[in-house]
Amino acid sequence: MKYSLTFLLLFTTAAHAKTWLVGPTRQYTAPSAVANSPLLADGDTVLVDSGTYVGDVATWSKNNLVLRCPNGMARFNADGNIADLKGIWVVYGKNTYVEGFEFYGAAIDSADGDNGAGIRVQGDGFTCRRCYFHDNQEGILTGNDTTDNDILIEACEFDHNGVETGGAAGFEHNIYVGLCSSCTIKFCYFHASIVGHEVKCRANVSYILYNYIVDGPTGDGSLSIDIPQGGLAFVMGNIIEKGPMTANSTVIGYGEEWPQGKFNPDSEFYFVNNTIVTDRNPTIYFEIQPGTKTALIANNIFAGTAHPIIGFTDTESNVFNVDTSFFHFANPGSYDYHTYGFPGFTNAVQLGTVDGFSLKPTSEYAFPPLDSEQRINTLFEVGAIEYIVGTRSVSENLKKAISINFPNPFSSETIFPNISGPLKLFNICGKEMNVTTQQTKNGLVLERGNLPAGIYFYRISEAGRGTQAEGSVVIGN
Repeated sequence: MKYSLTFLLLFTTAAHAKTWLVGPTRQYTAPSAVANSPLLADGDTVLVDSGTYVGDVATWSKNNLVLRCPNGMARFNADGNIADLKGIWVVYGKNTYVEGFEFYGAAIDSADGDNGAGIRVQGDGFTCRRCYFHDNQEGILTGNDTTDNDILIEACEFDHNGVETGGAAGFEHNIYVGLCSSCTIKFCYFHASIVGHEVKCRANVSYILYNYIVDGPTGDGSLSIDIPQGGLAFVMGNIIEKGPMTANSTVIGYGEEWPQGKFNPDSEFYFVNNTIVTDRNPTIYFEIQPGTKTALIANNIFAGTAHPIIGFTDTESNVFNVDTSFFHFANPGSYDYHTYGFPGFTNAVQLGTVDGFSLKPTSEYAFPPLDSEQRINTLFEVGAIEYIVGTRSVSENLKKAISINFPNPFSSETIFPNISGPLKLFNICGKEMNVTTQQTKNGLVLERGNLPAGIYFYRISEAGRGTQAEGSVVIGN
């Protein structure tokens, strides 16, 4: 059986790992105290109690760290402090996992770059889930390393990150991912970036999937998605609104830095099953660099007045209309683009796979924010959200399940209160595990069995509803 390097390192260090407890009533009252401890070792887990930590910034240099707030959210207000003139947290170690934190107020002066980040990532192999970044000069900013550097950003929110004035205005973004092997951004909520882009990514392979990207009525950001160095890019299942006050008329950019000699090995762009609604006039949907090997634009909804898509040979089954009422959106005033059906909504073309990745969407962004749903209709539909067929919202019990399973971390079993499942469990490489669950009067019990210590992701579904929630558990020794 083959395992990735990330998994092997995690497994190797787990046997000697230590769990650190951080909070106002703990021995360690702030994460920086643990980060600075000479006893912190590779593979350790740091569990931070919810609450607000003012002015506490930290650098994390060990590898395979798990940094989590297991209940609620731990909030970090920079309050004028910054670590290494880079961010509230600066991650130097490899294969770091971060979950359950809010970061705001990161700023440095113009002489140092005007790019203070909620998290600055300098190490390879970074995963961030269920975090909230707002009112920083950069939400997340990563370094440039394409050697075994895979980045996953999932179920996070980014709001009002950027720089409004000065020389850095437009160069700082809600999220800025530098050169890396691959980057996956999914089930995230991006809104109201300040002058800069909502999403900027330089990865060799980009997976930008099932996100909700909204400028809103006053957002003055630039592009909704910018992939300036090209590469193999999959942009699928995203809901995108172009706001009336945005600084740039373009929604999606691909490969615009090629004339400056900045390009990734591949030049394949797949834009599939997205919904774009523009409230800006004029709008240009795409700026795709001439010479791109493949630019497939298929099964999308384009609503509102914009420059038509021209110059692309691979355009299939897209639906355009300058009148947004044509699409029967549920509530466009509040950016709810669920549809009750419109002419052509079932005309999507069936697409295959590219480099092992299926171009058929399996999920969609769900409301309230940071949930996901499975696509369940048998029809082939255009756009990012399926045709509404009755109630499919995530139940209150399922919402609670992703935050209150206890214990977490666990050694033998954990319980999901008031949930009946079914549940699937995956290791950090995405391989589904064989697990045993038991239904009790108190909820669904997940047994550890023979699983090794480490981080696992779960997916809980609700029979008959077509909805699902995802989260993570940590198995200790």
